[in-house]
Amino acid sequence: MTRRETRTERNQQDADAEHRAWELFRPKLEALQSYAEAEQLVTEAPPPDSPGRGHYTNLGFFLGKFTVPMGSSYAEKMLYLQFIQRLDNARKLNPGTRQKIEEELLRAMKEQGG
Repeated sequence: MTRRETRTERNQQDADAEHRAWELFRPKLEALQSYAEAEQLVTEAPPPDSPGRGHYTNLGFFLGKFTVPMGSSYAEKMLYLQFIQRLDNARKLNPGTRQKIEEELLRAMKEQGG
């Protein structure tokens, strides 16, 4: 007879799967050089309720409004900050946009305490 997994074991498996999904998503986010690349990355999201789906959803929300997605991790915010800096350095943002977005991200990161 097979032993049933405990809730703790299932939770650990879910956390491990989410971590693996983040480790696949993170380098893609780190490599983004343009808004078009970011939009393309969002289209590569796994199906709903799959590990990692939230990262793609958060990025899509961020791209839509350039505001901090609720539930985004400190690491995601840091990578959004770096992405905005790359866009601005490539002169793809309107004057003053980078500062506004950076302030909002930095404030959210400070509140999150990472």
